[in-house]
Amino acid sequence: MDFSVRCIAGILLLIVNFQLTGYALQRETKKQPHIILIIADDLGWNDVGFHGSIQIPTPNIDALAYNGVILNRHYVQPTCTPSRAALLTGKYPIRYGFQGTPIAAGQASALPINEKILPQYLKELGYSTHLVGKWHLGYYQKRFTPTQRGFDSHFGYWNGYISYRNSIHAKNTTMSGIDARRGFERAGNEMDRDRYATDVFTGEACKIIESSKRENKKMFLMVSHLAVHSGNSGPNHLEVSNKTYNDEAFGYIENENRRLYAGMLTSLDDSVGKIIESLDKNEMLKDSIVVFMSDNGAPTDDPLWGHENFGSNWPLRGKKGSVLEGGVRGVAAIWSPWLKEKNNVSENLFHITDWLPTLYTAANGNFEDLGNIDGVDQWKSLTDTSEQVRSKVLINIDETRGEEALIFNQWKVVKSNRTSNLVINLKYSGDPGNVGPEYNMSGVIASTAGLHLSNINCLIGDGCMNTSTARDVFYVARSRAKVDGQTCPERVSDTDPDQRYECFDGYCLFDTLQDPCEYRNVAKQNLQTLVHTIGMLEQFKNEMIMQAPKPITDPDADPRRFTGYWEPWLEPFVKA
Repeated sequence: MDFSVRCIAGILLLIVNFQLTGYALQRETKKQPHIILIIADDLGWNDVGFHGSIQIPTPNIDALAYNGVILNRHYVQPTCTPSRAALLTGKYPIRYGFQGTPIAAGQASALPINEKILPQYLKELGYSTHLVGKWHLGYYQKRFTPTQRGFDSHFGYWNGYISYRNSIHAKNTTMSGIDARRGFERAGNEMDRDRYATDVFTGEACKIIESSKRENKKMFLMVSHLAVHSGNSGPNHLEVSNKTYNDEAFGYIENENRRLYAGMLTSLDDSVGKIIESLDKNEMLKDSIVVFMSDNGAPTDDPLWGHENFGSNWPLRGKKGSVLEGGVRGVAAIWSPWLKEKNNVSENLFHITDWLPTLYTAANGNFEDLGNIDGVDQWKSLTDTSEQVRSKVLINIDETRGEEALIFNQWKVVKSNRTSNLVINLKYSGDPGNVGPEYNMSGVIASTAGLHLSNINCLIGDGCMNTSTARDVFYVARSRAKVDGQTCPERVSDTDPDQRYECFDGYCLFDTLQDPCEYRNVAKQNLQTLVHTIGMLEQFKNEMIMQAPKPITDPDADPRRFTGYWEPWLEPFVKA
């Protein structure tokens, strides 16, 4: 009898313990994470080591990718303003007429105020929200600026780029001024005296992390770097932290501009390491989601706008400004302790609009509260099922320039316009990245990000790998993430691959899994798929908000009217 009682009591105790453990696990999975988005500007597909290049070491970015998940089919918009709008609204830019070219300084244009954006949603969930760096979604009136759109703080600039050393944004030879802000306050004194912008923004990000720790509040931090965008046009449009050191470190790169780009990227990579280190130092990394992405492909050369940065999208076709893979297949990776399969390469379709619902869900928000958006919630896929939850992505429809593209599963339908001023962006371009020191996986593992992330992965029970095992696992991931001569043999062996482009007089169809370099148009062999994907494009055209005519550069926006600063010039003001 006593034995039976003891058995029953033991079973009951096990059930209670199981329920308590389940409850604890449930609470743990529902814990709100800190959310950190690190956005590179104009970074090329082939400019990170985890995609196969050996030319420019990126040990911290690579460590983030290998310790987390590489998003190998992560699509963005062709240029910066539309990409940032899509990221923050969770909607395709065609929904609000933003599918064209970026907002230029002095243009009275801005993301419509009725579009609710990510920081506004997260504030409702109790987050503190911070933007460091670039805004580029309009500022002609104060109501369009970051701290009026859900960000508690903003330190950075409103236009598309500035000088790396003095925060000057030069629209042209006649209109130039300082673009540096802390909220609405002028902050030129914080970004002058030869201080390097990438380092300044990194320092600000670390200060925000430290203050968030003290305040014990969940943090959304968006670090929207200037790097690796070029600065103002002219002899110093590519600026590095230390040119003498840079020439020594990258002496094996023959092209001087490419060497400068390497230095800019190195500073960006250091920034990633320092931000991750600060998160860990402040005991926040173990409760964080860290995302690294580029807003669009690299403008290797740029005869239209003059903002070439000599980045590389090799071997993909196209550059920034195009709907082809080199323009819109963006570098991206995510790390978080909640990821189901770390050290992995995801080939699931992912679009930049997906981040709003994905991060909102991760923050314990209800997807239904987001209303009618285009973004797809990928959080469960990333943390549980690993299933593909998106089958279709509208790349863009630019009705003014006649550029359009859509992806359905592996199929991509494309139509271009040979008379568009963006036709120059349809070419293959960029350095293959195969000349340089041997890839240093040990350096990746021992990098600042590598040490901190692997330590957290070990502590949470995802496996403690020794250096030898980590090398093997990471090399497998790197091999899977590559797009190279083995993936695109015909394109790589062709001495003049640009002559094959057939998408002007009719729609092209590419199989992006078999031919990610968009070398073979298979429309004739797959007519049913072609018709189906064109039909999808037509449906989006029926729903599209047409672009408003591009506003002129307003002479009233001239910084000379505001003692040398770019200001919300259509706001009532008092001349200084």
